[in-house]
Amino acid sequence: MLDPVSLIVLHTAMMWACAVAFALIRRFEIGWGFPWHWPVAFFIMPMVMLIGGYAEQIDSDGLRLLGFLTGFAGPAVLADGVRAFLRLPGRPRLWIVWFVLFTGAILGFTTLLPSLSGRVLVFQLFTAGIGIYAFTVSRHLPMDDHPLGRRFVASFAAAPILAFAGQLLALALGLDQTLEVKNIAVLVLAATAIGIITAIGCVILVAERFAAQVGREARSDVLTGLATRRVFDRALERAVQRFTETATPVSLILFDIDHFKTINDTHGHDVGDIALREVADCARAAVRPGDVLARLGGDEFAILLPETDLPQATDIARRVLDRLRSLRVATPGGPLRLSGSFGVAQALPPSDTPQALVKRADLALYEVKRRGRNDVEAMSLATLPQPA
Repeated sequence: MLDPVSLIVLHTAMMWACAVAFALIRRFEIGWGFPWHWPVAFFIMPMVMLIGGYAEQIDSDGLRLLGFLTGFAGPAVLADGVRAFLRLPGRPRLWIVWFVLFTGAILGFTTLLPSLSGRVLVFQLFTAGIGIYAFTVSRHLPMDDHPLGRRFVASFAAAPILAFAGQLLALALGLDQTLEVKNIAVLVLAATAIGIITAIGCVILVAERFAAQVGREARSDVLTGLATRRVFDRALERAVQRFTETATPVSLILFDIDHFKTINDTHGHDVGDIALREVADCARAAVRPGDVLARLGGDEFAILLPETDLPQATDIARRVLDRLRSLRVATPGGPLRLSGSFGVAQALPPSDTPQALVKRADLALYEVKRRGRNDVEAMSLATLPQPA
């Protein structure tokens, strides 16, 4: 095994390599969400061993005090980095008070009541407080987005609390607290392992955020926030399958904005995008919680209505159309009035297919446009095209 000094140098090099890597990521990859706290924390954390080791060599209480302060500051900045990662409001007064109390307690055991075990106990007490803070912050991590990261932060928070409990137990049992060379080597190796695991945990938090963001973008249309066609197709397939198995009614509404191409050509795509968002909000306000509202592409929208028959679906379509007619989109030439065309269809017994249901709703939509748009058409059994 390497001697403690070599291990401390190796530990410092690895922690500073993490600090440099995080600093470069923060500098060149802004979208990754690395807070400045993390590179700073990984720069500070190994200094407790450098300063503490040198303090023991020259027997300097001042350097020992500085070592304890850096040992406290590193985990504190790291834990507060999780708070910054979550974009929660900072608490500078809390940290100032905590740091002042810690400094006063360490000074007391350094000058008034010289005791190494007392200083270590105070250090672990206050780092346990950091652990409690980190655990509190971890509760704000969405479990769906950070299933592994949340557990990691909770484990990181528990470590100093368990260390403090272990120190209290050792003092109560009167165990020897003298640090031998081999024990120092083990502590350095343990600190290195904890540092590497912590760095991996930080990367996990960022990776989980990206994965959750990509998942949301795959499920939601970027412009309107509605479900995408892929999500809609899957929901439609499940709904029709349920209808086939249980005869539970399911209906579908297809609609689009009347003369949308003219709106884009006349007023520009910015106004067209505003119109799409307004229509999406309008439809969102009219549908029920269990319905699936999706943007299929361009100005084409769909509403999947589980447990809904054709008359109910037609009423919902008319409700959306009434809201749409009341919309006014601001343009340089004055308010722009909108209208829409709606086609409604219901799944037919004894078995139906998603493709057939969409086709009937599309035929109903085509009939509305043939009549002059700005209306609702329901494709019932009576209106189905009859074979020749």
